[in-house]
Amino acid sequence: MKVLTLNTHAWMEADPYDKIEKIVDRIEAQAYRFVALQEINQSMDKASVDDPFFIKVGGDDPMVDIKADNFALLIVKELRARGLEYYWSWTANHIGYDTYDEGVAVLSLVPFEAESLLVSDCKDYTHHYTRRVLKASVKEASKNWNVLSCHYSWWEDGEGRQLFKQEWDKTLSLLENDEKTSLLVMGDFNNEASIKGEGYAFVKETAPYLADSYPAAKEKIGCSTVSSAIDGWSDHPDEKRIDYIFTDKRQTVETYRVVFDGENGPLVSDHFGIEVEITESEE
Repeated sequence: MKVLTLNTHAWMEADPYDKIEKIVDRIEAQAYRFVALQEINQSMDKASVDDPFFIKVGGDDPMVDIKADNFALLIVKELRARGLEYYWSWTANHIGYDTYDEGVAVLSLVPFEAESLLVSDCKDYTHHYTRRVLKASVKEASKNWNVLSCHYSWWEDGEGRQLFKQEWDKTLSLLENDEKTSLLVMGDFNNEASIKGEGYAFVKETAPYLADSYPAAKEKIGCSTVSSAIDGWSDHPDEKRIDYIFTDKRQTVETYRVVFDGENGPLVSDHFGIEVEITESEE
């Protein structure tokens, strides 16, 4: 199966409807089983809407209505118009750029149960340090999947206060590490893989049952997911790998491919996407 993660930088890019079309083109072509999306924005002043394929979120979801320009909604509606039906869910993290409800989403070809978990110490919806993880639980006859879409804070803020550590510590409670449940933890971790002693190392230390799909892959096409300075990384103009797909070590990662990078697909965001092909374990 194939899966995708992408920080969409929704509505912050030029020609956003063209970006939606390009994202839909790739999802349609690859028919990903699961898609994790971050920075899924919607205008706070738009009308509330319903969608028959939206899965209501449990847990501590802040109960923000889906608005007409929710970026994930427009993606799944266009996919549906092309004959590809995705179940989907979304939870809000915080207000972005004083205009948007910003959140994370999961798209799935199969139904799931959705749960939101506040992982940050900050609970202020107006503050960008407020972060939630969205978990999709898929229960099938042959296998269960827990799929997480995550958008974490940096290792620490400008005053040296740790942010990512407590967010990841709380995320661990969502990871059912058992033989009956397979795991996908996908998203923008805002922690560079090459920096020792920070977020990436902490994930490896605290969740040794997870495999980073990049080193695990038999075939690697690309590496970095950001090529220049972006919001939150203004002092780091170099290439960096801050977006990840982790899976449990029972899965075989056939291919890791950076997409939407101008080579494997057009640029659609300030982040590139990651596409991973997995051969599922038989248990």
